[in-house]
Amino acid sequence: MNKRTTLLLSLILLLAPLCAQDITGSWSGSLKIQSSSLRLVFNIEKGDSTLISTMDSPDQGAFGLPTTRTSFKDDKLEIVASGLGILYRGNLEGDSIIGTFSQGGIPFPLTLKRATEPLIQRPQTPVEPLPYISKEVIITDDSTDISLSATLTLPDSTGVFPAVVLIAGSGPNDRDETIFGHKPFFILSDHLTRNGFAVLRYDKRGVGKSTGDYSKATIKDFVYDANNIVDFLKNRNEIDGSKIGLIGHSEGGIIAPMVAAENTDVKYIVLMAAPGTKGIEIVLDQNENSMKYNKFEPETIERIQILNKEIFESLLEWTGTENDRTALRDKLSYLWEQLPIMFKLKIEKEPYLRAQFNGMITPGYRSFLATNPEEYLNKVTCAVFAINGGNDVQVPAEKNLSAIKESINNRGNTNIVTKLYPQLNHLFQQSITGQPDEYAKIEQTFSPQVLSDITLWMKRQVELLSYPTIN
Repeated sequence: MNKRTTLLLSLILLLAPLCAQDITGSWSGSLKIQSSSLRLVFNIEKGDSTLISTMDSPDQGAFGLPTTRTSFKDDKLEIVASGLGILYRGNLEGDSIIGTFSQGGIPFPLTLKRATEPLIQRPQTPVEPLPYISKEVIITDDSTDISLSATLTLPDSTGVFPAVVLIAGSGPNDRDETIFGHKPFFILSDHLTRNGFAVLRYDKRGVGKSTGDYSKATIKDFVYDANNIVDFLKNRNEIDGSKIGLIGHSEGGIIAPMVAAENTDVKYIVLMAAPGTKGIEIVLDQNENSMKYNKFEPETIERIQILNKEIFESLLEWTGTENDRTALRDKLSYLWEQLPIMFKLKIEKEPYLRAQFNGMITPGYRSFLATNPEEYLNKVTCAVFAINGGNDVQVPAEKNLSAIKESINNRGNTNIVTKLYPQLNHLFQQSITGQPDEYAKIEQTFSPQVLSDITLWMKRQVELLSYPTIN
């Protein structure tokens, strides 16, 4: 799912920036790792009362990676990316930030200086002024004491509009679902708002301006949050409460039907690259794709997949005891021994095993493994538009679209349309291989054809073909 990459790939280094005099902007530096150097760029924006930061790692082809918390006080910067086990601490000294970057507890010195040249251009990203209303809103919940920060866009200041909530995929996603410098949810929101829809997109709990702890969140928590957002929209004067829908991408395509299965206020859902098969099966498919792409021998793939399945199934029974932790470490160490020698020469064993262990035991990862989409898809009674790219290597298109349609039809709901786009990848970019290492290199963020298809299908559902378009 956008950002739930295969377990056999090493975690991408991530980070972010700071503030003081005026710290906003981009700061760059080089991380020295053994005999190599890795460029990092940290982009800082100032919100209403907090700093928001993303990171670029151009040498790895990674741009716009989000962090979970950024603070700056008394010339001291602290940046946390809890989903990746990253911490950066530095002091502003003159025109430099001198500090330490840590991932998985391993520290590296890192000095940052202001970057003057943007590293990447994304021509589809909307540019202000925008021809519609954009509001910063907060969705609060007294029972959890969590506040979700969001952007609500409205076609104009006088109408009452159908509305849609954008639900991002796995990982600590911000409201734009920023990845590799792309902002697909900003582009999707912009397109839909120009075509008569109110759109709400939000920072996940514990990400950006939202409160809470992302590292402890499960899929059920994200479903709870999405339900609260639907309730929030239903009670706003600008929103037609009888015409609220959801768009879920990747893991968000799990959350959207889970909400729709129980919440009758949801009248239509769009599932973009959504899983239709069990969580364990999705991750096994991702691993198999990665190993084939990295040219593992067939017998090695078969052997490792048996071990992977055993590990994933054990995580379904995880209680966090010392026995559980010891058993998982032993299984991962044994798996390491099965990897090809050329793979092991590229990455050190202990950091690799530590990163795998820490990622696997998170509540979010384990809750994903435990999902069975059939259990809630066959309870969905509203209209469904399920789409995927033929080059998607994270959620294989034909297999999952077929499973979604079968589950939806299972109890008599025939109001579903599925569509496969041959050359599009998991992010709905025009692609060649569809592999994650291609995402950052592609200039296009979002296929215009998919934007058009989603909009037309949604208009049909809410009988809005006569709505004026804002140019």
